[in-house]
Amino acid sequence: MPSPGDPSIPAPQYTLHEGLRIALEVGQRALTEARARARLPGPRGEPGPEGKQGPRGEKGDAGAKGEPGRNAFDLNYLQNYAGEQVARALKTATMTTPDGGRTLRWAVGDVVHEIKTALVLDAGIWREGASYAAGDAVTHGGSLFIAQADTAARPGKSDDWRLAVKRGTDGRDARQEDKRIPEPVRFK
Repeated sequence: MPSPGDPSIPAPQYTLHEGLRIALEVGQRALTEARARARLPGPRGEPGPEGKQGPRGEKGDAGAKGEPGRNAFDLNYLQNYAGEQVARALKTATMTTPDGGRTLRWAVGDVVHEIKTALVLDAGIWREGASYAAGDAVTHGGSLFIAQADTAARPGKSDDWRLAVKRGTDGRDARQEDKRIPEPVRFK
């Protein structure tokens, strides 16, 4: 209990009218909450006795016959059937490439899907008179060229080729006439 000179919160002092007003407000709030809770459903009670069956009605007109349907019992069967059909179709699927990887063909039954790729394919050393497709890479004169269009032209002399890697220069001590005999490599 605080002493008389203590700066803590003093005990409330109300007049009779203020006390009655506060008590009424608290009572009204409690009543409002009780009413709100009373609207909530309580736990389910025991079922009552079964009533008497009513009179049977008149027979109505027959409706149109519906299509035979499936029920949930068939769901597992349908899932298995669909899975089997997909597996069967995938077993017949083939993947081919008529041009060495630039075009991929995926066939499932009679349906053929084709994907064109932008792969650069190594066509080796350029040969006079050979035809090259766009995307073929060839070496010529120590450099690597990539065909930009279908062509038979010589790399470096035509816009059909793009220089990808330029030949480097020989080192200071390079001697073309000196044929070096490779020595065997020994592993330890």
